[in-house]
Formats: sequence, C-alpha cells, structure tokens
Amino acid sequence: MARTRKQNTQADFNNLKASIKRGDIERVYVLTGEETFLIENIVESLTAELIEPGAVNLDRLVCYGQGRGGKVSLEQIMTEVRTPPFLSKRKLVIVRESNWLSAGQSARRTGKAAASDEDADDTDNPTEPINRTDALIDLFDRVPDSASLVMIENKVDRRLKKLIQAVERNGVLISLERATPNVLQQWIEAQCRRHSITIDRDTAESLIDRCEESMQIIEQELTKIFLFCEATKCRHLTREMIDAVSLPDLHGSIFDLTDALSSGRIVEALRLTDTLISQKQPIQLILFMLSRHFRQLICAAELNKRDALVSALRIPPFVADRLIRQAGRINIDHLERLYASCFETDVSIKSGRISDRLALETLLVESAEMIRQGSGHR
Repeated sequence: MARTRKQNTQADFNNLKASIKRGDIERVYVLTGEETFLIENIVESLTAELIEPGAVNLDRLVCYGQGRGGKVSLEQIMTEVRTPPFLSKRKLVIVRESNWLSAGQSARRTGKAAASDEDADDTDNPTEPINRTDALIDLFDRVPDSASLVMIENKVDRRLKKLIQAVERNGVLISLERATPNVLQQWIEAQCRRHSITIDRDTAESLIDRCEESMQIIEQELTKIFLFCEATKCRHLTREMIDAVSLPDLHGSIFDLTDALSSGRIVEALRLTDTLISQKQPIQLILFMLSRHFRQLICAAELNKRDALVSALRIPPFVADRLIRQAGRINIDHLERLYASCFETDVSIKSGRISDRLALETLLVESAEMIRQGSGHR
C-alpha cells in the first residue's frame, strides 16, 4: 500500500531511507519540499541500491523540465521507464522540475505527436488528444517493476485528486520541508559524534542560525569544520571556533549590534559594523537586517510570548527568546522610531543625498543617543 507523507519530515525521511535500505523499492516516487538536502539524499540512496557500480550512465537517466536547456516530454519518459536496465536491478529515471503536478501544467493537452509543451499548446490536430493528467496517470500505472520513476517537483497541487491517487497507489508522495531547530540540533550533534567531536547547545544554535536552518548549508559548513578539527586535533566545538571557520553570523551580529545600541556603547556598535563590512557584507543588507530586526523587536514587545512570536514570525524558539529579552530593554516607542529611521535612511541612500556607509553610521549614533535619552524600559 503506497503512502502519502506530509507531517513529520524527519520521521518520514528516516522511514523512507530504511525502506530503501531493506530493498522495499517503489515504482514511483514524487519528492517535493524546501529541504533539498534530504531529497538529494534519497536520490543517492536509490542510486546506490538500484544501480550497479559503473552502470550509472547506462541505467540512470536524469531529465530536466523548465529552464534547463529544453523541456522533457511525457513520451520520452514513457519510453525510458519501459526500457529494461542493462546491468542493474532497475532502470532509474529521475525527472526534475517538470511542473506536471501543478494545476497550470497538468491541464494542458498533448498528443502522441506532441513532444514538448510548445507543441502541445499549438497543436490543432484533435484526432488523438489526451489530457495531460490522464497521460500522467497512465504513466504512473504502467511503470514496470523493472524501473523506478522519481519526480522532483517544486510544487505539487494536492487538489489534483486523481493524479495524487495515481501516485499513491503506485508509490510514494513525500514532502520534505525544513526541519525544526530541535531536529537540526540533534542532527548536528549526531554528525559530530561520528567524528568523535562534541558541541554545546549555544554553538549548535549559532551554526543553525547562520546557515538559515538549511541542512544542505549546515552539512557544507560541517565538512569544513571537521577538516579543521582533524588538522588541529580539536575534539570540542566552541562558538569562537565556528566564528573563525564557518560563515559569518550576520543574525547574531545584528543582535550584538542592537545590544550595544541599547546599552549606549556606540563605539562597540561601530566596531561591529566595521567587522561586518570587512566580511564583505553589503551595507544595504546590513541596513535591511537592522530594519527587519527592529520590526521583529516591535512584534516581540507587543506579543511578549515565545510561542506566539515563533508562530507569527516563523523563527526558531531560541531566536524568539532572545528577541523578547532584548525588546524588554528598549521602549516600544523608541523601537517604532528606530524602525522608521531605517526607512528614512534607506530613502536618503537611494536618492543620493548621503553615502551608504555614512548613512548607516549616522543611523547608529542617532539610535544610541535616542535610546540613551529614554528610560530604556517599557
């Protein structure tokens, strides 16, 4: 019985990986979601399980849909999945970004003579037209046991019930979204244990935040960090080590910058700004991040509850906690004025009235002075 998985990303991923490892292979896989790292991991697992070493070029085919040098046709995919493998257990056909499972594309009409979407749109021959949805359903139902079809889609429209049902009865539809911060932390700790390295919670959270909660980026950064640890014989990761080896912590720097402003430490605020600029962070990006941070602080001051803030801003709980703590040190009226000042500074830069760096430094000095003159508390 095929499954549709939608809720627990990590559990669904683990279950699917385990079934592939057991040799319980489906004829159809539809993979979607934001976490491309997990999607590619599944593709690698299928390749390792199904394709004999040295036979990748013979028994695995990768086709691209939109924007990759031509659009794949249904006719081509039908032919490929029905072609027996040469040396491997199964033929593995991977279709990327076809958009066939979204409402706009699935409703198009095509025919046996139409080998592309352009042909399908322009065809005037009504003799053998078939609906795109019907053609896909026929494809899914007729994938032989000697093949596995993997479709990697940006979007899947679940309102296309007949199409979704066809996937379900022939294979797996799984949506792999971004993992929660807790899951990411556990994953980071597990990766570190494999290399006999320990990492504390704050350091893991910093790595998650600076990598935008992306497993793919975190994995890339961990690879660098593990190489550094191997060379230096280091067995415990600290925040200072992450700062030295990994991506710049722009989010954390904005928090530190605001802490300095709220405490009247303008020299420290300017030093942090110099550090960000020396790291090749664009001044307009720093201004944007500062503006967004003030907006988030306003939300934190108004909501003052972690769960509500996490839900409203879609941020990790540890970020929400820090926002609430920081918002408690600045008067909400000042936060609103600071947010407005960011907008005015942006207008001044874009209109050419002032240089970007001078505008940013002026904003920081004026912000620190504004906070200093106030009570600093709500």
